[in-house]
Formats: sequence, structure tokens, C-alpha cells
Amino acid sequence: MHTWLQDLRYALRQLRRNLGFTAVAVITLALGIGANTTTFSTVNAMLLRPFPFSQLDRIVTVWEAVPKQNNYHMSVAPANFRDWSERSKSFEALAAVQSWDANLSGSNVAQHVEGVHITSDFFLLLGMSMQLGRSIGSTDFQQGAPVVVIANGFWQQHLGSDPGIVGKHLLLNGETFTVAGITSPDFDFPPGAQVWTPLILTDTQKNDRENHSLTVFGRLADGVSISQAEADLQVIAARSEKQYPNTNTGHAVSVRNTVEDLVYGSRQFVLLLMGAAVFVLLLCCANVANLQLARAFARQKEIAVRTALGATHWHIGRQLLVESVLLALMGGGGALLLSRWGIALTRRSIPSFIVEHVAGLKHLQLDSRVFLFTLVVAIATGLVTGLAPTWLLSRPNVNDTLKEGGRNSTPSVVRHRLRRLLVISEVALSLVLLVGAGTMVKGFQSLTKTDMGFDRSHVLTFHVALPEAKYRNKSGVRPYYDRVLRDIAALPGVESAACVTSLPSGWSWNWVEYAAEGRPPAGPGESPSAISQVVTPSFFATLRVPLRRGRLLSEQDERDAPAVAVVSEEMAHQNWPGQDALGKHIQVGHPGTTGPLRMIVGIVGDVRPNPFERDPAPTIYVPLAQQPEFTSAFVVRTPGDPLALSGSVSAQIRGVDPDQPPYDVRSLAQVLSDNLSGIELSAHMMSVFGFSALVLAAAGIFAVMAYLVTQRTHEIGIRIALGARRVDVLRLIVGFAMKMAAVGIAIGLTLAALLARALASALFGVVQTDVVTFAVLTFLLAAVAAIAAYLPARWAAKVDPMVALRNE
Repeated sequence: MHTWLQDLRYALRQLRRNLGFTAVAVITLALGIGANTTTFSTVNAMLLRPFPFSQLDRIVTVWEAVPKQNNYHMSVAPANFRDWSERSKSFEALAAVQSWDANLSGSNVAQHVEGVHITSDFFLLLGMSMQLGRSIGSTDFQQGAPVVVIANGFWQQHLGSDPGIVGKHLLLNGETFTVAGITSPDFDFPPGAQVWTPLILTDTQKNDRENHSLTVFGRLADGVSISQAEADLQVIAARSEKQYPNTNTGHAVSVRNTVEDLVYGSRQFVLLLMGAAVFVLLLCCANVANLQLARAFARQKEIAVRTALGATHWHIGRQLLVESVLLALMGGGGALLLSRWGIALTRRSIPSFIVEHVAGLKHLQLDSRVFLFTLVVAIATGLVTGLAPTWLLSRPNVNDTLKEGGRNSTPSVVRHRLRRLLVISEVALSLVLLVGAGTMVKGFQSLTKTDMGFDRSHVLTFHVALPEAKYRNKSGVRPYYDRVLRDIAALPGVESAACVTSLPSGWSWNWVEYAAEGRPPAGPGESPSAISQVVTPSFFATLRVPLRRGRLLSEQDERDAPAVAVVSEEMAHQNWPGQDALGKHIQVGHPGTTGPLRMIVGIVGDVRPNPFERDPAPTIYVPLAQQPEFTSAFVVRTPGDPLALSGSVSAQIRGVDPDQPPYDVRSLAQVLSDNLSGIELSAHMMSVFGFSALVLAAAGIFAVMAYLVTQRTHEIGIRIALGARRVDVLRLIVGFAMKMAAVGIAIGLTLAALLARALASALFGVVQTDVVTFAVLTFLLAAVAAIAAYLPARWAAKVDPMVALRNE
């Protein structure tokens, strides 16, 4: 222990003696390690520990699946869930949840609340206890005495952290609930949920196999793998398929790890950024290693003297490694400071809507795991950057080094090869990061410019959720929407307003099976599917969806009028290619259902569900008057800033019914922007990493060429004395640097092409062979390399041959 302390004191003295070197190395390493710490904090929050559950790897999500439709994420029908719960032996517990839009009233202003109906084993399955009160138990599933568990954030925001709230009452959707408990501060499941209430189903609902409305979670039994659990449920699904062919034919089961399932869409971006951060760290390591190699040359005589005085190779090597690791630990300390700023900036860059609904983002912070990661990375970085100079310095040729002018005693060939290899690696890694950043930026720009089939500019959006108890049997839904739309349309600055089930460019879509006239009857489980949108007649004018043929929906398409529908071009093409779809009939629902036959009266342009979809989806538009829905989105077009209308629109809605507040108020352009926030943040961070890589590569080339000029001053002086022109010296130095850069660029282009191919396969809008991006960034890197080499070359060209020869 005493020896190690001596090594530490010696390392500190050496670093204090060379403050310039220490400062540059620490700042460089702080930037590299800080980039990794910031990115790892996101990996930690989203992928490693997004939820505080015990044995998180045993928590799974169970979906119904229709393999023939490539659908492996279908919600579960209540009767199928009951079968799984009763017959499966692969789970300690299974629980179902059903999303629920609630309105909290009884206070000054009604507030929208995101709720979840749950079965009795939900909290038990997750292993979660309450910070106050109790969870929902089996005795709470009786009609007439509803209870609610509330989230910690909801308790603080809406109820003032009242410590006596347990046992008190809340008015949700006009119904009185008794508060049973408050969840722990770190509980956020499903992401965004604020209240949990018992899922109470009628006998009819319990036997329902047609309406898929449940999300099912399970805790695997000890020793049971995901594949074994899936196989067990497939047996049950096969039995149900035989018993209930009309609803279950073609249906299978898909079991996924819950964390992987929830972050699937974000995982590729997070891992991409982690890989980019590692590249930046490698660049930093290469730069610091180059600095240490240069410093190693200056310390040859010192090491040789210590060796002559009896120091062993092990003793010298250990001291040098301690010095390198200490340098990296100092960089790690700076990295933690930088990462606090980086994490805060990351959180501010992510829309609050995304933070609320993406697993783990609420807990993006520096925790013990991130600290440990930073420590490990710092130590590893110190070892990596210190190995080469340690190996060279710990084996000096003592006799040659101690001779007067023994400049080349260190294995110069090995040293120079190492430095060239480091520069080539820096150039290659820089080009990969630059191309990755350029590809991501162009992909993001492509997505933002994607023709979605509607005009998203100057449109305000919001949602309203009407409680079934108050608007019973949907008889009051149509009058409510009519009055709200009429009042909003009367506001100054409003051009038009409409209702729609799901916002274009959003993520929540209602896919339905249907039968089409003229097509052969589909077998069980083989029915085609399309997006179903329930809209008011003004929807098409408000979003400027063009009419191709026929007519749009109108006010005459009342509840008692003939059932009609408008379809998209893709829908018409898929079902009646080469024919006129006008006048054809469709029936929405499973085969054998008694839904109305709807006549197609119009064909409109295609609307993409979201910018990531490569192809438009077949869509059916049904008049709201004929199929009213409790929850709808509103779209309001205005010639000016849509958010400027939010206050007056909200007042109009509360004027119709003060207990039904609008929520999720955003512009339609912002809805799209929020959905692209993941790739936008990735593109921005990749751009920062790419720029950092460019600067680091330039610094590496500059440092190597400056060192080369210093070492070859005598040679350059001789060349000039023998008649070499200044331009010849410039050509010699810059040419040597560009040869290294050319090798690095060649390697980098190969690696960058592989990265672009991977991005193109994962992200719509990214072009695999974007020649312009490759060419521009290659030229940029080559130009920067030339500039970095030119400055030392210029110094070399100004060498006075008499001074150079005299110094030797």
C-alpha cells in the first residue's frame, strides 16, 4: 500500500510539473468520458432500469398475434385473458390493464387524468408497495364502492401532498372514488398513468372475444423462460381457435420482455448514440496517447537515469500507468460535471409529452450506476492511453540514452508507427461519425418534409374524453360535439373545425377488419384490415385532404340516413383495382358480425399514419353522426398561430360542459415534431459528436505533424541548405500528413458505408448511397486535415538552416 501511495505522489508531482500537458489531456478526456456518461445515463434510464420492479427480467407483456397479418402486438380480448389466467402454469401472476381517460372535477377547474383499470394481481405482480395506504385488492372488485390508487406526482400536483388523503374521496368522471393508496415516487407504470382503479367487467364483457381492449402483463414462474411461457399459451390459443373459430381463427400469442417491448422504438437510436459516444472516446484516447508518446520522448533521459539507479521495469511501468490512470480519473471528474449539464440539456430537448410516456425518461439522472460506469470507463481509458508510452519508456536503452545527443535511443520506428496508426484511426473514426451525423440529419429533414397527405400548418389540436356514465348510450355525444364545433367555429380567426378519432401523424390508430363487396369471402382470421376514422363532415376541409372522386361526408349523413363511408385511394386500389369503388359496399367487423353495410360515396387522397410509414394505409372514414365515440380529437384551422387560440377554445369547451376539460393541446405541426423528437435529438447529438470528431482529428494531425517538424528540424535545415525551396518543404510535410489522412479516409468510407446501410434499413428517409453526403464530408475532412498539417509545415518552411545545423 505504501508503494502505491508513493507512486501516486510521484504521479501528482509529474502532472503538476507539466500543467499545460495535464490541462489539455484532462479537458480532452473529460469531453470523451462526459459524452459517454451522458449517453449512458439515457441507456441506464431507458434500457437497464426503467422501472423499480424486483426481478425485472421476469416481467413480460403478453399480446395476441395474427401472424398472417404480421401483427404481433394486438391487444387482448377479455375472454382470452380469462382463459390464460385459468389454464396457464407458466406465470406466478397475470394481470390485465385497460387505459382510461378520466376527468377530475369537484375542484375549481376540471383536469384531465390518465387512468388505468387493473385486475387484482397488478401491483402484486410488479412487487410494488404503497408509500401511503394500500394497493387494490380482490375485495375492491364489487360494484358500488369504487376505490382508486393515485400516483405520487398526481398527489403532489393536484392534491397538495395532503398526508390525510387516504380514505378521502375524488370525483372522477362524475363518480365518487375512495383513495386507497399512493404509489411510491419512482413508480410510473404503465408510463404516464396517474390513477389506477379496479377493472370491473360485466358477464357479457368477460365472455367477449371480439373486442381487443386489454394489455396483459405477467411475472414468469421460477425457471420458466419466455419461449416456454409463449409455447404454453400457444397451446391454450390453439384450443380457443377450435372452440371459437369466428373470433379466434388465426390468432396466436406473443410474449415479450416488458422493458424491451416498451423501448423497442427508441432502442436503436439510444444504442446508436452510445456507439457514437464510444467513437468520440476512442478519438480522445488516440489524442491523449499521442500526447503521452510525445511526452515519453522528452522523459527518456529521466527514465534512463532511474533505471541506472536500480529501478526495475515493473516499478517504472507501474508508476507510468498510475500517472495515466490518475490523469483519466481527473478527466472522469470533469466528465461528471459536464454530464450534469449534458443530462439537463437532454431532458430540456425532449418534449414533456414524450418524457411522460416513454419508459425511464422521468428518471434520467446521475445515479450510482452512472457513477460506477464513469469510474470504470475512466480507469479503462487511463490504461488504454498509458499502455503504449509505458511499454516504450519502461524498456530504455540506458547506455544510448545517457550518451550526449542520444536522441534516437527509444525504438523510434515503433514510436512513429504508433503515432501514424493513431492518426489514421482518428481520421477513420471521424469520417464514420461525420457520415453518421450527416445521414441522420438528412434523414430527419426528409421525414419533416414527407408529404403526409394533409396540410399540418396553422392547425390547433386537442382531445376531449366524455364519460360514459354522463353521456350514456352515446345519445348525448353528437349534440355535445355539434355544439362545441359550432361555438369554436364562431370564434374570430377560426376558418374551420372538425372531430376525428385519431390525429394524423399520431400513434394511436384503430385498425379494423372488414369485408368488401366483390371480393371473395375471407376465411376465419384472414380478413383484410384498414384504419377506421370516425369524423365530422368538415374534417376533410380542415386538414385539406383532397377529394379524388365522388363526394365528401355531409350533414345529411345522419344516424337514420343510409350508412355511408368515404375511403382512401389506397383502400380503393387494394379492393377494387381497375374498377370504380364508388357505390361499392363494405362491412366493418369480424366475419359474421352484424355491422351495417356502408356504401362508398367518395374517394379521398391517402393520409400517412405517421412519417415513418413507407406506404399509405388503407383508411375508412365514417360519419360521427352514425358512429359516435366518447373520445375524439379536435382539429381547428386558423390563418395565424394556432396556439394563440388555445385559451379561447378552452373557454368555449368549458362553457358547454365545465367538467369536460380539453387536454393534450398542441399544434398539429408540434404533434408531428414530438413524434420525430427521438430522431431529432439523435441527429443533433450525432452532429455534436461529428463536429467533436472533426476537431479531435484536426488536433491529432496537428500534434503529430508539429512533433514531426520538431524531430526533423535538422533534416529540414539540410534540405534547405542544399537548395530545397520552401514550397518543397511544405509539399513534403503536408504530403506526408495527407497520405495518412488518405488511408484513414479509405478505411472510414468502408465503415461509414456499413453504418449508412444499417441506418437506411432502420429509418425511413435515410438513403443508403447518399453520394453527396459522402463526398462533401470526405472533402471537408480532407480539407481540415490539410489545414492542420499546413501550419506545422509552414513553420518548417521558415527554418533557418544555419540555426538548425548549429543546434545539432
